Amino acid sequence: MRRRLILLLLSVALGGALSLSAQGPPFGPLQGRGADQPLQGRGAGRGQAPVRDPREQTAGSSIMRGRIVAADTGTPIRRAQVRATSGAQRAHLASTDADGRFEFDDLPAGRWNLTASKAGFVTLRYGQRRPFEAGRPIELADAQILDRVDFALPRGAVITGRVFDEFGDPVAGARVQVLRYQLVQGTRRLMPTGAAGQSDDTGAFRVYGLMPGDYYVSATLRALPVDDPDDVTTYAPTYFPGTGSVTEARAVSLALGQELSGINFALLPVRAVRLSGMALDSTGMPLSNGTVMLSLADQGVGPVAQVGGGTRIGTGGRFSIPNVAPGSYTLTVVNGGGRIGGGGRLGGGGDVELASMALTVGSEDLDGITIVTGRGATLSGTIAAARDATATLAVNGIQVNVQTIGPVRGVPARPGRAGADGSFQLTNLFGQGLVRVNGIPQGWTLKSVTVGDTDVTDTPLLFRPGDEIRGAQILLTNRITALTGTVLTRDGQPTRDYAVVVFPDNETKWTAPSRYIWSTRPDQQGIFKMQGVPASSRYRAVAVDYLEEGEANDPEFLAYVKAVATPFSLGDGESKSLELRLVER
Repeated sequence: MRRRLILLLLSVALGGALSLSAQGPPFGPLQGRGADQPLQGRGAGRGQAPVRDPREQTAGSSIMRGRIVAADTGTPIRRAQVRATSGAQRAHLASTDADGRFEFDDLPAGRWNLTASKAGFVTLRYGQRRPFEAGRPIELADAQILDRVDFALPRGAVITGRVFDEFGDPVAGARVQVLRYQLVQGTRRLMPTGAAGQSDDTGAFRVYGLMPGDYYVSATLRALPVDDPDDVTTYAPTYFPGTGSVTEARAVSLALGQELSGINFALLPVRAVRLSGMALDSTGMPLSNGTVMLSLADQGVGPVAQVGGGTRIGTGGRFSIPNVAPGSYTLTVVNGGGRIGGGGRLGGGGDVELASMALTVGSEDLDGITIVTGRGATLSGTIAAARDATATLAVNGIQVNVQTIGPVRGVPARPGRAGADGSFQLTNLFGQGLVRVNGIPQGWTLKSVTVGDTDVTDTPLLFRPGDEIRGAQILLTNRITALTGTVLTRDGQPTRDYAVVVFPDNETKWTAPSRYIWSTRPDQQGIFKMQGVPASSRYRAVAVDYLEEGEANDPEFLAYVKAVATPFSLGDGESKSLELRLVER
């Protein structure tokens, strides 16, 4: 009941700014381009010509035009950025001219998603009416001209405050981050949102461009070298109103365009600790070419946060990380051709060795740490057409990769490309992961992945150090399923304001990431479409009036809607049309 009340209040707060007209422009009636204001040719228009993405694009013959205005005043917004994306194609970019107009004049046919953004305003997707929901796709045909793809951007909410130290003095240079709970691969986590702020010399910060909703505010201060050996104080990551515990943090609620001030709190002082030790390679020799990183352990708060990263290992394999606050961490060492970059991503070329270990840091220095790296596993096999395929598959260049899950997430394998004979090999595999395929030719989809006699299409493989997994077989099929449909309201009227979720009846397949859970919103005609849903005899589909992005993978949500969802089956290559009734949440 509380959730529904919150959504209702947010919808009311957003008001006309987030209403969708019958023609498709989001966020209410706009003063769009009239018949007396045509665009003449490529890039024409009054004032500044729209700017486009300079990268090479797949050229098409379709045109999409629109206008962006401020939701509160109706005035044009100049230099707003509009991003158009469709499948695996590179994004097409445009910016608005002095009258708020933009144009894409070389789009290929397909389903396109548009996003509009401008500093100080809420970033919105076309067709988005409520906070944190997905936008609606636009179906574009060859040589089609689509006008009035318009946006009205609401002003973003703002949080301001000050950061102090334990003596009440202002802290300059503290990184202030606003977070909110989001569903990430079926797990609710506290994730950063919006642009991070930084406190000035008075300790003041300002974070802007926020959607209505409930947020948490955190502040961190990068540790500085300790000059006074008798003063080893540093500061722990702190949440408003001044606690180091997420469970004790206080949420702040924002309405549309609200400026919330007075979010003041002091950082928590803690004793700085030094970590030091030795890193060895898989032969037991000290590392001579390695990098060490310290990151906060996964505590359900955001992505992996790098604390002491990118530190080169010194002579004799020795490493030292100073100014570490007490807490739970993961120590990671990479040896060889890789390097650890921002966010714990592994970059560079060549084969690597890797090791990770959990550390609990207290109030005393930790010395004598020994960590031994291991070679990554390899996976090799072939890609071929499945027996039910009705055409010849061009396998050359198809890319095979591993979607990593678990504690080594963020350390990607080097993808392998199939040769003319369909053979491929992946190296630098660590932890667990699902085998997936990119760059599949149009009209084809993944059928199965097997290793020996075991189907591992939806089962993570465990990659132990030095493993060599051979004989993997990836089968693709051109018998692609297609789902389309419409949705009616409770009183039988067609609606375009909905989201559809398709999910398996079998609850064991609700674990993210799942190939069997799909969600979408309708196009400008009110029709939803899904292509490539894996065949299954037991599916359910539900249409809801509001779906937060990522919520389709929430087992609690799926359990909630299962009883009211429509059951159906889907065979190999089958096309099916559904008519669903809207479920109001």
